[in-house]
Amino acid sequence: MKYRLLLIFFLLLTALWLPQKAAASDIKQFIKELDASTDIPTICVYTKNNAEVVSREDYVECTVYTLNCDSKYVLNGKKAGIRVRGNSTAFEGNVDLIRKNQVPYRIKFEKKQMMFGLNSDAKCKSWVLLKGDYDLLKNDLAFRFGRSFLRNGNYCSDGIPVHLYLNGKFIGIYELCEQSQVNKNRINIKEPSEGYTGTDIGYLVELDNHGEQPRFTVNYAGNASVTDANGVTRSLESAFYSIKSDVYSDKQVDFIGKYINNCFKIVYQACENGKYYVFDKNYDLVKAKKKQRTGTDSDGNKLTAAEVVIGKAMDLDSFVDLFLVYELTMSRDVGEGSFYMCVDFSENSTINKLTFTCPWDFEWSMMGDTTGSYAKVFNSASFAKTFGDRSNPWYVVLIKQDWFLNKVKERWTGLRTAASGSKTSVIDNVLSEEEDLIKKYKTDLSKKSDLDEPGINHYSSAQSLINWVEKRLVRMDSEYLK
Repeated sequence: MKYRLLLIFFLLLTALWLPQKAAASDIKQFIKELDASTDIPTICVYTKNNAEVVSREDYVECTVYTLNCDSKYVLNGKKAGIRVRGNSTAFEGNVDLIRKNQVPYRIKFEKKQMMFGLNSDAKCKSWVLLKGDYDLLKNDLAFRFGRSFLRNGNYCSDGIPVHLYLNGKFIGIYELCEQSQVNKNRINIKEPSEGYTGTDIGYLVELDNHGEQPRFTVNYAGNASVTDANGVTRSLESAFYSIKSDVYSDKQVDFIGKYINNCFKIVYQACENGKYYVFDKNYDLVKAKKKQRTGTDSDGNKLTAAEVVIGKAMDLDSFVDLFLVYELTMSRDVGEGSFYMCVDFSENSTINKLTFTCPWDFEWSMMGDTTGSYAKVFNSASFAKTFGDRSNPWYVVLIKQDWFLNKVKERWTGLRTAASGSKTSVIDNVLSEEEDLIKKYKTDLSKKSDLDEPGINHYSSAQSLINWVEKRLVRMDSEYLK
């Protein structure tokens, strides 16, 4: 009897062990074949018990494998969780549509990992897979512009096009990139310790049409009436700003809400009414004294009072750089969409002014007419009626100021002009990098998944993207090149 029980126990263990061994062997062989037949960096995700991934809230346990990369970036079954991410790109969580279409994902490893050398080999737990579908390389190109345009250590996600396989099935071409989050390797602001309720912390905020909690409302100087650069007059609509960093008290939410509302009041009053305000020690507004509204630039040229008081509260370089990223790409999400800003009130902060940061979400960009603008003027009435008003009030007000427009022109001219000893400009280099990538992965970019829309040609789409940008550059040069 004793030996019979031992035999039964052994047979049960064998039954459990053999499928696992076979599955591991199958995965190894599958990856070996992929490695021999493709060149593009590839991610293979296997979920526990082959579970489907359809939730935006709950992570599914999985293991992650990588190939077509340097040996130090190869992952052989690293434990992680995977879930769907996004709003409109994830069909607002509609499970039936998620099952039938390509959707973006977020992967969260149990331990910090490097991914294909992104962000100078930064190790992080959270990584994002943005879907390519008909857009294909829009996010990759926009991130390249962002990393090239942003100054002073300001953050833009690193990214790389990849093939994604889920439980052995080809899902499509994705942009592997970084999660928009507070992290010393990403948006480097002070994170509060758990439960800390003081306001002297870092804040990452998103101008967010979904208004996810925790959030506050910016009423844009009491829904002020403003005329844009095209002569259209409209009252500014209040908008939700979501806090994307950790907060632990209503006091923190109220504080950052008051601060950003007052930042906009400084901009509006200086630009529209010729009234100049600065912060007091509590970040309430007080009238600027004469010495607080006078100053000179690095060459000794006198600055306008508006530039001085706005520059005391806001990082104007970041405002200019982000404007050019969104203006070049004609992103419809420059207003209420996925527009980020940050500030850090902690001791020894290096981001102690409101800073526009982390350009993000370019699925709705680089398409259609190349002569318009979504960054500097109000959305058309028809667009606002259909999609909601996604105008960016900060830029609608600022771009009419000669001093701000000059900053934009100076920066654009620098990006379009070859540096001493070089034959190419920053923007030339970005386009060249993207074109080289398209050529290198021509065969892999042409591969279709079962989720692709009928008739789509990814390689042609990638080439069309470059053509669109080249036409857009002509328009940008006519407006901003000195």
